[in-house]
Parts: sequence; structure tokens; C-alpha cells
Amino acid sequence: MARVTDTRDKLLNAALQLVWKESVGSASVDDICELAGVRKGSFYHFFKSKTDLVIAALEAHWEESRSEFDRIFSPSVPPVERLRGFFDFMARRQTWKAEQAGRVLGCPYASAGMSCSSEEQQIRLHVEQIFATFRKYFESALRDGKADGSIPVKDIPMAVETVFELIGGAMAAARIQNSLKPIENVGRGAFMMLGLAWEPKTAGAKA
Repeated sequence: MARVTDTRDKLLNAALQLVWKESVGSASVDDICELAGVRKGSFYHFFKSKTDLVIAALEAHWEESRSEFDRIFSPSVPPVERLRGFFDFMARRQTWKAEQAGRVLGCPYASAGMSCSSEEQQIRLHVEQIFATFRKYFESALRDGKADGSIPVKDIPMAVETVFELIGGAMAAARIQNSLKPIENVGRGAFMMLGLAWEPKTAGAKA
């Protein structure tokens, strides 16, 4: 049983890495199997199609990340510190990934969602679902910040959308420019938009 699980995990990891670094279209089943070090027959034992595998890979990555987001956005953390903690985490994760990949990659979900063909729209729809869940963390932080007076926000839905647009733009710019600077600066921009003072959280950061 352990061997079977390991094979599936290898396929999930290989699909995520290829889609994140390149695109959905460039990640063929043969390429995924080669990177995973498994036979093509094993692929079809676990997945009906590449689309099914990519969706499963994105979901696995999201579920792995959620424990960190649950910690960062815990209700026990002051609302402003939740936001600061997220931007710090994002910068550190992108720095680590850039060192691993040799270049800045940006958001894995956006990479998948934007590179889908017309036959792969299920992937895009799944990315939208992930983003919808992700937004709830920010909605909770802004709602709590508005309630305790720490975040001077009036229109929470609009503020959440604006923050997400800033994050998406920073991720795209970072990938295009192969520079971490847009990602390092996006927290400051989001805080400025929200009327907050920006002080990066760096001391004792968890990798």
C-alpha cells in the first residue's frame, strides 16, 4: 500500500512542478511520468486524464498550504498581524521556490488557470474555487479588523478584491521580470490601500 501511495504522490508532485514552472499545455503525460519516474500505465491506474491529475495536484498543494494559512489567519492573531503574516509568508515561500527552480515562478494556481486550453476549463474552474476559499481568510481578517477598529475599511468585499488584484499583479510581474521585488513590495501597497502602516515581519520568521 505504501508503494502505491508513493507512486500517486510522485505523479502529483511532478504535475504540480511542471505546471507551475511551465504551463498546463507543456506538461504532457509523458513528461509528467518521466519526471515522476513512473511508468505510463501507473498514470492511468490513478487518473483518467491529465486534467484530472492537474486538478488533484492543485488540490493537494492547496490542502497542504491551508494548515499554514489557518495558523497565519487564526482568530487568536490580531487582524493586522494576520495580513502582515501572510505577506511575509508569501515573500518567503516565493524566495524559497525561486531558489529551488532557478527563477521566480509566481502563483501555481494562476499558472495553471491561465494556461488552460478550451478543453481544460475544469482546471480553471477549480482554480476559481481555490481562490474563493482563499478570499475567505482575508474577509475574516478585514471583518475582525473593522469590528475592533484596527483596520479602517468600509467596503470589505471591494477591499478583498483589491488586495487580490494587487497580489495577482505582483505575482505576474515577478514572474515576467524574474524578480522578487514586486512580491516584496505588494504588502506595503496593500497596507497603504487599507490605510495601515507597513512594518515587514521578518524576525523569527518560520520557513
